Amino acid sequence: MRMQLKMNSKARIFCMTLAMLLQRLPILHFGKHLSNFFAPIAAHVKTLRAHLPAAAATILPHALTGATTYVKAFDQIDKNPATGTEGDEYTFRFYTHGHEAQSYLISDLPNGLTFNGDKNSPTISGTLPSAGEYQIQITGYRWANLQGPSTSTYKLVLQIEEAKAAFLWSDLTTNTLTAGFKSSTWFGDFYDNGDGWAYHLRHGWLFVSGTNESALWMWDEKLGWLYTGSSLFPFFYRHSTSEWLYYRERENARQFWDYTKEIWTTYEKN
Repeated sequence: MRMQLKMNSKARIFCMTLAMLLQRLPILHFGKHLSNFFAPIAAHVKTLRAHLPAAAATILPHALTGATTYVKAFDQIDKNPATGTEGDEYTFRFYTHGHEAQSYLISDLPNGLTFNGDKNSPTISGTLPSAGEYQIQITGYRWANLQGPSTSTYKLVLQIEEAKAAFLWSDLTTNTLTAGFKSSTWFGDFYDNGDGWAYHLRHGWLFVSGTNESALWMWDEKLGWLYTGSSLFPFFYRHSTSEWLYYRERENARQFWDYTKEIWTTYEKN
């Protein structure tokens, strides 16, 4: 019993002595400082690990919905917005930058334009619609039949102007003079009022209807509606009598040969 107590006393004395020696060693102070240094880093790592799942959840949907894949015009000539005139032929080519889309959804396509449905060379083409502004929606899909992740919607803007009426006196046989006057190799000199009315130096006032010099209807106050053209003149078809007339110039007068009556008739200028 005395030996056991003596041994326990010696063990306690040894442990106390070892503890005092270790406290005097510099390694304990370094370890303490090292622990203080890494404590903030460990806290930051813990915070970062807590946020990583949320960040991953944010990034993943963008990749799936095509944040790095988007619809783009094929070339510089495929402009957006595009301008044109109603009735003109139109073509717009496009593709997906990034992953190649296997199918496309085209929405709000106006009348006259169609999508070819080709994933390798997707193209919208046809005839431009009536005047106005149109927005065509284009969405690319990763897989066929509009399946899988999709790109953001690409908006193709069309700005269409109204087609201008063909200018009547635009044939190479008609030259523009000054003050609104024109000179035609087959019809002579006249003033074009711009609204259909023309003042002819021989015939006076005439209302001219048509879009091509080869086929014109003219309202003559003395003769009514007359049909003629660059390939028919000086022959006129008179609507009121269903007869053909032949015109010849006379000083200060107009003369027409009536093939039915076989006579020349003189008319004053309108």
